[in-house]
Amino acid sequence: MSTNKETNKTDMDTIEVSRVHSDSDVASAEKGSDAQEEPRRPMATKRALIAWLVLCFSTGPTSGMAFRYVPAVLQSGANVLGHIPGSDKPCAKRGVIRCVVPFGTGEVDYNSYILYLQSIARASEGILCIFISGIADFTHYRKTLLILGIVLFGTFALPFASMTSKSYRNLVSGSILWVFMTTVQGVYGTLSSSYIPLFMREAGWIQKRTQIGQDGKLVITEEERANKELFNRGTMVSVLGLLSGNVGSILGQGIGLIIAHTLGSGLTDGYRSFLLAITIAGCLTITFGGTGYILLPSVKGSKPPTKNYGSLAIKRWIQLLKSIPKYPEAFKLCVGWVLWNTGYSNFNSVIGLLFREVSGLGTGDRLYTVYTFMAVTTASIGSLTWMFVFPRTKFKIKNWALCFLSINLFCIFWGCLGISKNVKIGYKYVPEFWIEQTLFCMTSSALRSANRVMYASMLPRGREAHFFGLELTLDLATGWINPLVQSVIQNRTHNLRYPMLPNFFLLVTALGFYIWCDLEKGVKDSLKDFDEAAPAVDDGT
Repeated sequence: MSTNKETNKTDMDTIEVSRVHSDSDVASAEKGSDAQEEPRRPMATKRALIAWLVLCFSTGPTSGMAFRYVPAVLQSGANVLGHIPGSDKPCAKRGVIRCVVPFGTGEVDYNSYILYLQSIARASEGILCIFISGIADFTHYRKTLLILGIVLFGTFALPFASMTSKSYRNLVSGSILWVFMTTVQGVYGTLSSSYIPLFMREAGWIQKRTQIGQDGKLVITEEERANKELFNRGTMVSVLGLLSGNVGSILGQGIGLIIAHTLGSGLTDGYRSFLLAITIAGCLTITFGGTGYILLPSVKGSKPPTKNYGSLAIKRWIQLLKSIPKYPEAFKLCVGWVLWNTGYSNFNSVIGLLFREVSGLGTGDRLYTVYTFMAVTTASIGSLTWMFVFPRTKFKIKNWALCFLSINLFCIFWGCLGISKNVKIGYKYVPEFWIEQTLFCMTSSALRSANRVMYASMLPRGREAHFFGLELTLDLATGWINPLVQSVIQNRTHNLRYPMLPNFFLLVTALGFYIWCDLEKGVKDSLKDFDEAAPAVDDGT
């Protein structure tokens, strides 16, 4: 029995769905070459996928250092250089720590110092992404900008090994390098994510969704199964990319683990171990980034209408904002993703600093290296497990995302409970952190993968980098504000559990946007033409 369903009243909609070939395919058909296949699909090859995974792997070592080790270095340095408010006494190393350090024209809590830097970095990251994502879909800039961002990312990690003295000069130098590293992270993050829809489309997922019936009418063949196959492939590519980056991070964290246990513990030794591991990670990023660049094929978009790239980026963002009514579901998910990512990343920053206070700055450095190593390991297990489970269940991808987000909410809420001195739980003991790590890291990694798949499935052709840049660029409105709010809260309370409150409210709001988004409608909307969209991808030379 046929599973095909004719379209009668929705012929116009079906015609839209049937737009399966690129402009070059239509041109060749008009010349009478219907049987001829699209000449070359650079992103459909295994070599392209392997090259992309190598690039994802290359960022892992330095990314892990920028996320965990650099803040630890700055926290230790600020603690040594700081003093108890209202006195010249040195700061405590464990437990409830009240410590201030010079910042600007005054003094701030030593943890607020790090959160202020994070706010500055996130703001500059968003500004840069406005420009980068606005031009990346044109000509060969996608690949070139990607490798440039990766090399710069690794380069900024190289000087840390020389900052062994705990001086204010080195604290400022390390702070500047960290801001640069975080800023550049947005460039390669946007560009690497934009390759996901290219892999999905170059593999031909759209071409198999429609066909001509025996009566000559267009029919949709098992559309639900086609969507499932789309998400399955997207899940595989997205998870493999995240897993590759996590493996690179595990390598970097493993090196840090070995160095810390070889050089010993204590404040000085732990501090030096972190510095050396950061520099080694930067070398690995540059080396593997160059290898991936050689293997990755170029992807060609349309010719830029102007050589004024600043004006081009602004005009494309105006077009993007005007397209909200045409792709409403993609924007709903994007807003939810931004809110979740802001709350997720800032909670991770706070929980890492809190772990070091509970375990002890310096004396707990060995334990901290194990904690960071296991964080990446559990994240890899989470995304990899979901990649195998998702295709074998009837549970929709959106429902998976809602479950993962709910677990994230619970972990942050648990920390908020510890605000009260009368409550004995709320990340006040080291064992609580290990449970949080397992739940939070596994579900967060899987949710990030699901986000990338869902979002990629709703993007119009030729605007991949532009739309993926939107997620990072919206951090201009939320990403830098939350660390700033956390900094003020921490500076007033000297309690790292208070800054968890804004993260909790962000995730609650994000949950509402996830529920509001209609994923199936968004996939159909992606087949609509985008004015002045780039033509089909082709080989670059």
